[in-house]
Amino acid sequence: MLGRRAGLSLFVLLMIASCQSRGNWLSLCQDFPSTVIRDRNENYLAHIFEANERIALLQLAAVRPDNPACESREVSVGHDKIAWAGFANRALGKPRQIALQGREGDRRFVVSEIIVNDHAEMASAPTGVAVKPQPKANVSRFSPRRAAWFWSPTLWQDSPQLIFDNQSALALKRIYITVPVANGRVQHSGELLKFLENAHLRDLQVWAALGDPQAVLETEKQRFLTMVTAYQAFNNGSPRWQRLDGLQLDIEPYLLPGYQLNPAVWLQKQAKIVNWMHQAAPTLAIDMVLPFWFEPLNGSGSELLATVEESIVSITVMNYRTDPEQISAFAEKFLAWGVQRHKAVYIALESLSMPVEEQRTYTQAISGELWRIDFKTASVLLLLQQAETLPGEMGYRFSHSRKIDGSNTSFFRHSDALMSLLPSLENQFSSWTSFAGLALHGHDQP
Repeated sequence: MLGRRAGLSLFVLLMIASCQSRGNWLSLCQDFPSTVIRDRNENYLAHIFEANERIALLQLAAVRPDNPACESREVSVGHDKIAWAGFANRALGKPRQIALQGREGDRRFVVSEIIVNDHAEMASAPTGVAVKPQPKANVSRFSPRRAAWFWSPTLWQDSPQLIFDNQSALALKRIYITVPVANGRVQHSGELLKFLENAHLRDLQVWAALGDPQAVLETEKQRFLTMVTAYQAFNNGSPRWQRLDGLQLDIEPYLLPGYQLNPAVWLQKQAKIVNWMHQAAPTLAIDMVLPFWFEPLNGSGSELLATVEESIVSITVMNYRTDPEQISAFAEKFLAWGVQRHKAVYIALESLSMPVEEQRTYTQAISGELWRIDFKTASVLLLLQQAETLPGEMGYRFSHSRKIDGSNTSFFRHSDALMSLLPSLENQFSSWTSFAGLALHGHDQP
């Protein structure tokens, strides 16, 4: 009898301990307005924009939410054990390894990228229809010219000579600047008119650069269309030699949380806003910025470019690599697209200081620091402060890490190497009829 009572007592204690070991509810709650992320409470972990532009929230609380829009799972961890939380693409399947790239910040690991396959290897693989470079006898119908960004409006307002000095040093023929708009009108128009006149006297094109991932959101559309309309009105009221030469759209919707879960939808939204901007400013030439890993010849990337083809005159590729072979390999698919579609292609290189990041690799295991939890509509990743076991979920244990210092991305502190490389790249790329020039990012920084 004592043995039976002892066994029963032990069973009860184990049940109590089991209940106490869980006790927190991880919830995926959908269909919130975008304003919800402005007032994050203590339960907040992460969020994404869904295709309908509503917000899906990932929350952790001691009490299960009484909300039909929430799907909840009981877990044995609290906020103090979570180093990072985010959403993952379910299409990735069940990989043996997952790498998180980011950096430590405020006792949390801030993740900038989730890596299952190496982007560089994927991007360097041949894709789409092969288009051979045109022979030297048929050099680009675009006279290749160098371009650069000067983001701070105070440069052209207060220190235009600094820009002109850079023009001389870098042999620039085009620059991209920020042109502020308020109340539907271009600000500092007097200074801008004077700067444009001086730039054009120096044979320097000036394009307004406009970009924000949220430009693709319906709630932000009017704000950006108002800015473009202001640029058109500015040009309409100015003499030819004091007009903006074009508009560069650096929208980058892939920076929105949720893009990776449905890229095709967000690229369609990007195409719409580009076309709307062209309609709002029909006499402004438009250049569209794209990342090096974008696929112009295949899938949703090709569909985006086909949809905006009539609205743009060129593309600029953020080909942010320092190895000449990689620069060439990544550029060719865009130059090939340009040949096919008779569009100008600029290839951009980076010189900004890049933050040192860490790439941590995790391997599938029963107990680990990284956990994937699949809800009905989405998958999430939880990075824990230390290894734990979450029964019923997919775990990954820390394997190794490496530093990413940006040396393969930026020519920061290696301007001599960049300047010596430019002529050879220009010579090489000029064999493509689509090549319009190299664009330099980061030279406006001290």
